[in-house]
Amino acid sequence: MTIYAKKTCWLIGAIFFFILGVIGIILPVIPQIPFLIIAFFCLSKGAPKVHHWIRTRNFYRKYVLKFERKCTQVAVQHPFLQRIARHFHH
Repeated sequence: MTIYAKKTCWLIGAIFFFILGVIGIILPVIPQIPFLIIAFFCLSKGAPKVHHWIRTRNFYRKYVLKFERKCTQVAVQHPFLQRIARHFHH
């Protein structure tokens, strides 16, 4: 699969999940937050400029980056995850 095809698939997924998220806002039966998170993930994979734009925002640096670093530190300290990491690095 070419890079263009992969980006197109990611962008189609982003649009699809964004629409589901908007429907979830309108209909209270459908959860909107998971769909919107998946939509932004797909968008960041399909459009590197958007990914860069998101990562340079103050909100991201202030809240999400702290959370990412904290989770990474916890994961690195977990014995089971250390064994898996050693397995993949050899």
